[in-house]
Amino acid sequence: MDNTTKISCKASPKAEGFDIPRQAIQNTEWVQKPADPTKHGSGQIRKGEIAWFQTDLFGSGPDWQQVRLNDNSLGYVNPHHFSSIVSESETG
Repeated sequence: MDNTTKISCKASPKAEGFDIPRQAIQNTEWVQKPADPTKHGSGQIRKGEIAWFQTDLFGSGPDWQQVRLNDNSLGYVNPHHFSSIVSESETG
């Protein structure tokens, strides 16, 4: 049996620690390499979608933050396009 085509739903070891959900407040772009002017390896995150941030902020400048995307891959986003998710227990 060939197991190479199975897809895991668990986060990859590289994506561990990305456990702070933040919601996109506008349609925004993610990129794999912020320094690449061709933006090869990029995609869209729609308003309302979730990206998973790390506790410790880091990245390649103030405009980019590494996150775990919905497919468990890693990418960079503009952190100013995301806000904290408020739980119902925090609003009441």
